[in-house]
Amino acid sequence: MFKFLRPLSVAMSCTKQLNNQGGLMKMRIFLRWILCVMVFTVITGTVWAAETAPAPARSPATAALDARALDTLKLMSEKLSQAKSLRFEARSMVPVKSPSGMWISLYGTSKVVKEGAEKLFVETRGDFFPYDFFFDGKTVTAFSPTKNFYAEKASTGTVDDVIEEAYREEGKSFPYADILVADPYKVLTEGLVRAVYVGQSTFRPLSGSGSVVTDHLIFSNQGVEWQIWIGTEDRLPRMVCATYSDREGEPSYTVELGDWKIDEVLAPETFVYKNTTEAAKVEFRNPMQQGRGVPSGAAGQQ
Repeated sequence: MFKFLRPLSVAMSCTKQLNNQGGLMKMRIFLRWILCVMVFTVITGTVWAAETAPAPARSPATAALDARALDTLKLMSEKLSQAKSLRFEARSMVPVKSPSGMWISLYGTSKVVKEGAEKLFVETRGDFFPYDFFFDGKTVTAFSPTKNFYAEKASTGTVDDVIEEAYREEGKSFPYADILVADPYKVLTEGLVRAVYVGQSTFRPLSGSGSVVTDHLIFSNQGVEWQIWIGTEDRLPRMVCATYSDREGEPSYTVELGDWKIDEVLAPETFVYKNTTEAAKVEFRNPMQQGRGVPSGAAGQQ
């Protein structure tokens, strides 16, 4: 079952104990990518083929799954899974439901580094509670730089195992989890009912100058419709927009990805926590349970 398209929480959690000390507040983050617009034109002037010529007759099953959309998604998956290392930055707008039932959007930024299948580092800031997450293939560590607490536990296995365990225990994980797994294509196409190639769009990258031409794709899985923009030259994901049609109010989630670096030589210490600030150690419960509390003003509104 895919993680990106399921409700999730973004990242670190030191522990319930940390929560009780005024540190990490729980927040839910949704990982099912989705809809923004099943519409007409895309930015570069490419238009629907149907506008220029009638499409040949196809069976309903064939028409629902556009081969070009699937092929483009598969090329992205292969680029990510074949990389020896990945480094990227992410900016997210994540919906969180307040006690009054209102959806609140929280803004977060992340820096992500992955090497092979067994090493991961994530730094998250913004509205989300600041945390650093380390996994070196042997130990998972979550560190709160503002509260100077950390939690750790032995955890052998892969990044896939860490993500799956977090979801199994708490239903929470990273908002970009599905591009960190060994086979993104397999995860993202599970339960797929519709795939559409929209056209091309030009993006300004998160850093640097110039622009990036992307392929714009739309997919529909059970309960979620999602769009993704993938670079035409580097085959890397640039943005994902998802709408959860199976949830009241149909909340939307957006993450922008950029500053990509592939196959860098990384220092081993990148993935190992070192307690240089004399941080207090607390009990480890769930490495991905964190977030800023829903604003009190919003919580009080009906």
